[in-house]
Amino acid sequence: MLDLAPEASDRLQRQVERFLYIEAELLDTWQLAAWLELVTKDIDYRMPVRTTRTDKQTGEIYSNRSFHMLEDYESLAARVARLSGTAAWSEYPASRARRHISNVRVTPLNGDEIAAKSYILFYWGRDELQTVLSGERQDVLRAVDGRLRLARRTVLLDHIALPIPNLSMVL
Repeated sequence: MLDLAPEASDRLQRQVERFLYIEAELLDTWQLAAWLELVTKDIDYRMPVRTTRTDKQTGEIYSNRSFHMLEDYESLAARVARLSGTAAWSEYPASRARRHISNVRVTPLNGDEIAAKSYILFYWGRDELQTVLSGERQDVLRAVDGRLRLARRTVLLDHIALPIPNLSMVL
């Protein structure tokens, strides 16, 4: 039987969706410094590798040891600084990107934190190359000074092998 989590209020659902849509727009339009202001100083951002086999003991299909991205605030800030300058040759000229966020599910947690799961469809293109990534994002948002901030994100891609030449972009 499906165990349904407590429903979020309509207002909270809309606030979280708005946050996620604004975040996607900032990333799509390369407003990376503004995006960085949306994350907490203790952010945990990870994108584990999807394995080809399910772990027989845990049933997990994502590695807990190998990651496409494993970031904290300092490494994200360094990434933003590099991508905002001219030294990031892999993003010069900048890639075309579009994040489609859907199926947002919100669950209030204890204190000032909110769990938000969403699906992402990410279009990436540069020159004649194009690809699409799909997956699920498992976020924890935290209210800081009356505003939502991203405190944790785990991106679970549907792909085993990534169909993209580099992964410099944040999903």
